[in-house]
Amino acid sequence: MTTAERAWNSAPLRQPSEAGLPEPDSRGSLRIHDRVVEKVAGYAVTTLPDAAAAPRRVLGMTVGAPRPDDAAAKVTATVHGDSVSVSATVAVSWPSPIRRVAAQLSQRIRDDISRHTGLSVDRIDLDVVSLRLAEGQGRRVL
Repeated sequence: MTTAERAWNSAPLRQPSEAGLPEPDSRGSLRIHDRVVEKVAGYAVTTLPDAAAAPRRVLGMTVGAPRPDDAAAKVTATVHGDSVSVSATVAVSWPSPIRRVAAQLSQRIRDDISRHTGLSVDRIDLDVVSLRLAEGQGRRVL
C-alpha cells in the first residue's frame, strides 16, 4: 500500500453538514414513478407458486399460448406522495384456494413495494380472471 493510499483510507468520514453541503432535505427530492411500482408489483406476482400473470383474453376468451410462469402480471399503480394504490390482474393455480392465494399475493405485493421503494400501500385490488392447471395436469376426457 502506498503512502497516498494509506492517507486516503485513514481520512475521517465527514457528514454532509460538516462538508459544507446543505442538509439532505433541502438538496432535492426523489419521486418514484408509477411505472416503477408497477414493475415491482408485477414481479411480486411471479414469486408465489400458486399465482401467475393472467393469460391474454379477447371478449372473455383466452387467446394465444399461456404466459410463462416468470411473466410479470398486468399491474397498474398510482403513487400519491408516499403512498400507492395497486390493481393487478392475475391467474391462480387450480385447485389452490383463491382467497388464500389472494391474501398471500396482497401481502407479497405490499412487502415488496415497501422494501424496494419505501412507499406504503394503501389499497390493493386483485382481479382473478383465470384458473390455470398445475404442471402435469391435463384435461380429463370422460
